Amino acid sequence: MSEMNKEARYADDKPKSCDYCYWWDDKNKICVLGEEKCYYLLPDKPKKPVGPCDGCPYGRNNPCIGFCMKKLLGQKS
Repeated sequence: MSEMNKEARYADDKPKSCDYCYWWDDKNKICVLGEEKCYYLLPDKPKKPVGPCDGCPYGRNNPCIGFCMKKLLGQKS
């Protein structure tokens, strides 16, 4: 039985064990596709584009207040 990668995301209809998968070769005890190319493996989530307001404490819960507080807080006096 093959161990599943804990970081990978799999489809909901994936069997609980590779032994029950269509692509499992019971004679050789190996997946025909390979663990990296699993039929049920979901693609990685697209990374969120980095914007100028990322990390700004004022943009989290409220809309922008009209001028960039991140720049003002980052400036040295």
